Amino acid sequence: MPKFEPVLSSFGNLTDKVVVLTGGAHGVGEAVIRYLHGVGAHVFFGDIDDKACQALVDDLKAGKTSSASLQYIPLDVCKYEDNLTLFKLAYEKHGRVDHAFSIAGVTERQNWFEASLDLKSVETPPSTLVLDVNLTGLCYFARIATVYLRQGNDDHSQDKSICLLGSIASFKEQAGLFIYQPSKHGVLGLMRSTRKLLFHEYGIRINTICPSLINTGMASHIHHLWLGKGLPVNEADEVAQYVLTLASIPKSPFGNMTGLAVYVEGGKGWEFENDLYRTDTDWLGEENSKNCARIDEALGIGLSWTTNE
Repeated sequence: MPKFEPVLSSFGNLTDKVVVLTGGAHGVGEAVIRYLHGVGAHVFFGDIDDKACQALVDDLKAGKTSSASLQYIPLDVCKYEDNLTLFKLAYEKHGRVDHAFSIAGVTERQNWFEASLDLKSVETPPSTLVLDVNLTGLCYFARIATVYLRQGNDDHSQDKSICLLGSIASFKEQAGLFIYQPSKHGVLGLMRSTRKLLFHEYGIRINTICPSLINTGMASHIHHLWLGKGLPVNEADEVAQYVLTLASIPKSPFGNMTGLAVYVEGGKGWEFENDLYRTDTDWLGEENSKNCARIDEALGIGLSWTTNE
């Protein structure tokens, strides 16, 4: 699996770019915003934590003079209209959107399969908040992003990109994350299912960051398990560097910087999508690998599945 390193010197490519993101109040989202503000990008973000958003805006505006602009709205990513309002705000101010980052997320809230469930308690539907935030909200965001990103870019001459925040749970077993893991599998699935269409039809790059544990409040209750085993932990600032690297560099040794999935552990990154497909004869077998390639060829960019029904 090839190493993938952040390139901080490329962040200047985001100067004057219009960036829309969710989940900016804390953690990775906050770190991304601080970097973007530092290089003079125009940032529009939303989060459900209104107080923390305002504190971040006040802190950045009180700092050194910057050519950047910064605006937030209270946002519930589960609501389609909230996502739409965020993009409308950016577009009305600047007449374009250049990059979109879906960072908002929540961790496991309850045990869907707890031993105390009985014939009576199982009749009460469980909360779907984790799926609603991590997957449905992300799909809403990505759908709206594709429309706003492609405005005024019919010739694909302008670099446009989407970055989705996944997790190690997007591709590796994480016992006990009964709903979080399916939601993060879906993040990787959305990137894989859209990357051909978005790039070839709309000129939009799409990538996924899949970090292991991040040192944020959201996962503070589990930190002791990592620390007890001496396992590497990511800092939010480190993960943010990978988000911004994918946005600021349109080409890489892999070719066009699109359709990539980067695993981040202890601040170090590895791109695994290319190797996964390159070695599929090893784990699928030669005949199955060839047949899967033929399926890919038959599907093209993926416009054959949907019907008008």
